[in-house]
Order: sequence, then C-alpha cells, then structure tokens
Amino acid sequence: MSAPSDKNLSETLFNKVQPYKIRETSTISSSGNPLPCEPQEQFLIDGLCTPSWFRVLRRAFWIWQGAEPIELEETLARIATSDGERTNPQQIDTVQGFIPGNWCYEWSQVAGEHNRKAKAADDAGEPWIAKKEYFLAARYYSIASYPHLKGDELAEQAQVQANIAYREGGRYLPVPLKELKVPFRGKEIKGYLHLPHDDHPVPLVMVTGAIDSLQLDFIRLYERVLAPLGIGMLSLDLPGCGYSSHWPLVEDSSRLHQAVLQYLKDVPWVDDQRVGMVGFRLGGNVAVRLSYLEQLRMKAVVCVGPGMHNYFTDPAIFELSPPMMRASLANRLNMDASNWGAVQQSCQVFSLKRQGLAGVSKTRVPILSIGHRRDFICPEADIRMLASSSLSGKAVVLDKEPVKEQMNRMLSEIGEWLRLHFNL
Repeated sequence: MSAPSDKNLSETLFNKVQPYKIRETSTISSSGNPLPCEPQEQFLIDGLCTPSWFRVLRRAFWIWQGAEPIELEETLARIATSDGERTNPQQIDTVQGFIPGNWCYEWSQVAGEHNRKAKAADDAGEPWIAKKEYFLAARYYSIASYPHLKGDELAEQAQVQANIAYREGGRYLPVPLKELKVPFRGKEIKGYLHLPHDDHPVPLVMVTGAIDSLQLDFIRLYERVLAPLGIGMLSLDLPGCGYSSHWPLVEDSSRLHQAVLQYLKDVPWVDDQRVGMVGFRLGGNVAVRLSYLEQLRMKAVVCVGPGMHNYFTDPAIFELSPPMMRASLANRLNMDASNWGAVQQSCQVFSLKRQGLAGVSKTRVPILSIGHRRDFICPEADIRMLASSSLSGKAVVLDKEPVKEQMNRMLSEIGEWLRLHFNL
C-alpha cells in the first residue's frame, strides 16, 4: 500500500483525536495548580502578558509574520466568548477538548479554510494565490500549535499540518524550498533552506526563534529582508522544540547549530565563508554562544531580546515569567513547571556571563544586539553588555515607539547589519 499523501494526511490527522480525552495545553508541563501570573499586564518586546490569558498574545508579531488582522481578532473573540469548560476559569484560552472555543480548534479551523483555498488555487493553476494561501495556512496552524509543547497532542497534530502547508507553499518560491537534513548523534537535524537563487553559492543566515516558536515562523523575514539582499535563510528549531524536540535544552544549547554550521561547508548552494545567525529570545542566546565557539566560521550575528544573564541568575526577575513561559521552559528542560525553584536553578547554566563568554571576554564576530528598554528578559544592561562583548558590536535599545514601528526598525537594522558585514 502506498503512503498517504501530505494533503490526505492533513485532512485526517485531527479525526484521530478523541475530543474529551486530551490534556489541555496549560496543564501539559505542570503537575500542580494553574501556574501563577502577575496581576498586572506585562509588555514584552514580542507580546503582551495578561492574567486573563495563559498564552502571551503576540498580535503584532503574528501580523508581521503574515496573519490577517481581522481574522486574528475574530478568532481571539471566538475563544474569549466560548462557554466551553475551562481548565482555569480565570484564563480565557484554556477551553478543554477539541471543540469550539478551544485554542487549537479555533485556529485550526481558520488554517483549514486557507488550506482549502490553496488547494483550489493549485488545481486552477493559480500559483501566486496558492502560495499565499498555503503560507497563511501554515501561519495559522503554527498559531494553533503555539506554544508548541511536547506532549500536547493537539499542538503536535497542528505542527504536522503547519509543516505540510509550509512545504506546499515552498514549492512556489522563486527557488523551491529545500529541506536540509544534517546527521547528528544518530539522528537528523532538520532545517528549511530558502535560496534567493541557485546559480551560484549565496551567503546564508541561520534563523532561530524562542522556546515557543517554530522554524517556519520566519518566511516574512526572509522575503522582506534577506532575499532582497541575495542572502539565503536556513531556519532551525531550538533543542526541545519542533523538529528538534527529541534533543533536550542543556547548557550546550548551541550544539545543534554548531553541527549544522560545520555541515554547511559541504552544501553546494552556500558560501560557507559568509554565514551568520539571527536569533530571537533564546535563539539569540544560541547565536551569541556560537559567535564565541565558532569565531572563524561566523561572519555576523544578530540577537533580539535574548535571555543572557540577569533573567537566568536573578530569582526575582525569573519569578516574573508568565505562565506560558514557565510551561515552555520546563517543557524544553523535561522538568515540572510547578517546581519553579528547581527550574530556576537549572536555567542558571544558560547565563552567558557565567559560561565565561558575554560580559567576560570578547569575540571577533560582529554582534548586533536589539532589545526593549523595559523588557525584563533582556533589560537595557544586558542589551549593551552583549554589544560590548564583540570587538565590533552595536546596541539598539527600543523604547516608546509603536510596535509596528519597532518591527520596521528592527528589520531595517538587521538588513543593514548583514549587508555591511557580508560585504554586499
């Protein structure tokens, strides 16, 4: 019997899920009572934490990634007004079961509609519409899976569908999307390779997000910033996330990226003399670490709001972590979020200062450090420390600008930094 096609698989996955026999996302990483939340709203560089939601709401970030603003608000409204039973009545997005009002259910319905439009455009020979709709479907399936916890059955099914839609959309890129599979300790590290052209080797940027993101979240960064500069993008997951979920997050957090970096010299489409990395949040921590360990291979690094030192070493700051962040960190570490003191102790190893790197010695790799002045995960002191840890670093401290302007400035700074250090 032949294997089912991606399209058939995407239509049948959720049919296998028993609606009321699954664990709701907010309970996945914690054996105790609902995780505590700060009574006040917290504004982060990438979203809003509020006591009324388990998840950090990243409206501006999701819109930047391609979500339609009206669809986004309509979906959040359906979740908020649901009368379904909630794991935590104080948190809107904890409706139990794959039913209306459940986070994964509502976002998957939107994603499925775009997937159907994509297939219709495919069949009608309308490639531009098909591409747009497939990437929209991937975006919404990714939000459905958010924050992508291991052991969250619904989220894992949504991830499968997100990747199917992303690969389908990738067929319509100017150079069709490629999947890179790097052998590592008996398994494979999987990454999506995006190329502006394939007639000669191109400079390349590895891109990785936070502990609650997937490697398919950065197509807009590629299309708006990297591709126009002639730079390729290899998107990779953090250890413990997505395609890399079978490797736990440990002190050697950059081990997967280091293996990929060494492998790139054998990839014919890549100019291995011009390789850099852009990392968001903990992905930025990995990027900075790599800039120390691979000073001869790395051409430039950009880190956006990374946990670097204070967040991991100051228990009072660590205590500010909202519920979703607690669940995500514990999930990547294979720990119980209800024992937050133990998680904090384990996370101290991620301080780049304690590792003898940033703030202790300097790297020759140029580092662009971007963050927000009031972001507790990466405060201004850490933003500037990261920049000063490079012999040619730069700090960009965002402050009171509207989020959309912050994103535009961030993209502009990233593009200019890479253009300068890749000699484009």
